[in-house]
Amino acid sequence: MEIFDPEKETMEDLGRGGLRLIQSKEGFRFGEDTVLLSWFVAERARFRTKDPVRALELGTNCGAASILLAGRRSDIRIDGVERQREAAALFARNIELNGLSDRVRGENVDLRDLPTEKFPKNYYDVVYANPPFRKADSGPVTETDVHGQALLEARFAMHGEVEDFISCAAKMLVPKGDLFLVDRADTASEVLKACFQADLAPKVLTFVHPFSDRPATLFLLQAKKNGKTAKLEVTAPLILRGADKKYTEIVEQIYSEE
Repeated sequence: MEIFDPEKETMEDLGRGGLRLIQSKEGFRFGEDTVLLSWFVAERARFRTKDPVRALELGTNCGAASILLAGRRSDIRIDGVERQREAAALFARNIELNGLSDRVRGENVDLRDLPTEKFPKNYYDVVYANPPFRKADSGPVTETDVHGQALLEARFAMHGEVEDFISCAAKMLVPKGDLFLVDRADTASEVLKACFQADLAPKVLTFVHPFSDRPATLFLLQAKKNGKTAKLEVTAPLILRGADKKYTEIVEQIYSEE
């Protein structure tokens, strides 16, 4: 059986160690938020001196974030869960395509069903997620640019709000383990509230701006389980583009490293 269907899918060169990614032409396709999340996790996830770092991605879709993270950090062992059967199968093909089966594993599992025997409670050093950016009851979910149910579910939180991602992370992390999250800037207050309620203390917060004179559109968050004494570091903003509309030096660096 062919691993790639050129009529329905594209294959992207990720520009890092020969890694590639198969994506559906009409389904979810990864963007800047996915790249920034994988970079943020790779930069800030703690290193362990002996055993590999155990990481879990909640809602992998095709697996872009996990494949990119695996390319950045060879010391991290990654598990990923995805509710959509076709997306989970695509993630499995991307793992096989890149020869990563020795350190990346994907399963067709709803994060709301965790923990399970295969995905035990209080096990992971790192949990990371890029939840759907829109609530199920907000916006026109039947827009003509939404090609089918799979893409609709990737865009809208139809099967779990961001609070579900956060409460799941709290269950799956070891004490002092870290949650990493990317979300829309206008959800920051509710995300921070949900973290506190789940005993995940916000530790690092980075707002992402499309231009220096524009409001933030995204934020990146690191929160620590049982981290009651952690102080929140609000970093300098991450500016994506300069006045010439080209990527800034830091973003060029992030992408060139990919």
